[in-house]
Amino acid sequence: FEVILHFEKEVHRVLYYAGMSVAEFGLQVFLATGVIPSRQKIIGFEKPGPAAPLMPDGDLSKAGMFENMQLSMTQLNIGQELEPRPLTPHFVDRIGANVRVLGERVGAIEQYLEAGGQPTEKLHKLSMYMGEAGMKLMLKVDEIEGDDNVRAMRKALVGQSNQILDRIEKLKARLKAAVEAKPPSSEVDVGHA
Repeated sequence: FEVILHFEKEVHRVLYYAGMSVAEFGLQVFLATGVIPSRQKIIGFEKPGPAAPLMPDGDLSKAGMFENMQLSMTQLNIGQELEPRPLTPHFVDRIGANVRVLGERVGAIEQYLEAGGQPTEKLHKLSMYMGEAGMKLMLKVDEIEGDDNVRAMRKALVGQSNQILDRIEKLKARLKAAVEAKPPSSEVDVGHA
């Protein structure tokens, strides 16, 4: 079914289905509005309450979604993005939560394309943005120092980050090739018709 999303005096119908992840819903919102998932602040959910925003690691199955539900969105400024909830307040866990969310967002695009979604210039730009976000996360991972346990967690995060960055590079190449292969617009040049 669809939910109604209000954003900047416009109304958008956004696809929702049972079992949809926050990353998949964020992608649908991006396709409707052009707002990058990490900068979406969506409110109006039944649970935990209408004023509580949808968190990047939230669970939509517990949000009380229903057909034609009225949601509102604002676009967050760069640097004010909602952070996923880490397992602990430890620096490594905070970075790990962001790595996990980035991986889920990449997976949402991969699933969208595998299901027959159209590769667009808009998606290509999103994949480039995700590549930059992944590189920034990798720099944060590189800064991690500590005892043997922290170094082991850092090593695991490096592996996860590299896998996600590899997936992003493949996604960027796939989207770029698909966008470049599309025939030019079928608009008629009146001056030469």
